[in-house]
Amino acid sequence: MAFKQGEVYRCPDPNCGCEITVTQGASPNCKGNQSPRCCCGKEMAKK
Repeated sequence: MAFKQGEVYRCPDPNCGCEITVTQGASPNCKGNQSPRCCCGKEMAKK
């Protein structure tokens, strides 16, 4: 799952609320498949 411009990821912990927005997508050659992790350690979910 390569990141795409405009995608938003949010921490699932309601006490945290951290959110990130992808401002520049990955190249088409990127074969990554992991979701980003929040600073609190939880895996962030695409909004």
